[in-house]
Amino acid sequence: ISNHHHHHHMDDMTDDENNSTASSTAVESKGPTSFVYTDLIFHVQTIQHHMFEIVKFLDNQCKIQKNIQKQLKSRSITFIDPYGNSITDEYMDHELISTIFKNYKKNYVPKYLHQSIKIGTMNQDVISSLDEYYLNLSVSEYPDAPQPCVLHVLVTDTMEKVKMRIQKLRKLPNIEFAF
Repeated sequence: ISNHHHHHHMDDMTDDENNSTASSTAVESKGPTSFVYTDLIFHVQTIQHHMFEIVKFLDNQCKIQKNIQKQLKSRSITFIDPYGNSITDEYMDHELISTIFKNYKKNYVPKYLHQSIKIGTMNQDVISSLDEYYLNLSVSEYPDAPQPCVLHVLVTDTMEKVKMRIQKLRKLPNIEFAF
């Protein structure tokens, strides 16, 4: 909405501020006064469908050519079960959170628990399920949090050994230490 000063039927307003407000409302009301709600839903579904197709395409490409996977951005996500067991997997930035949840359930959760399982973010021992909005985000849009990792270091270890061990733990391409 532009705040150009149109001086039609507003001459009685002398205050500059009033003028810009009045003119912006005048500009606004020229737009369409209604839109078809079903159109909006259709467009959203179309976009979601396209995203799904792109994800499927990228996944297939990854299966065919392993080196593509290295070129695509990814990050590790850790799932922690109620007993404190954690599983960290590498996920592509384009993958959808909902897909990751589905795969986790399929791969790590016994069938009989599928109905009762709750996956979400943990805050002070309370799991809050993610709403539709978060589930439809891709991995790249999910807020990044630091990942804890446990590292056993012996007094006799060299820095090289420590670096190697961290790389194995985190599957990181390279690590720099600053002291």
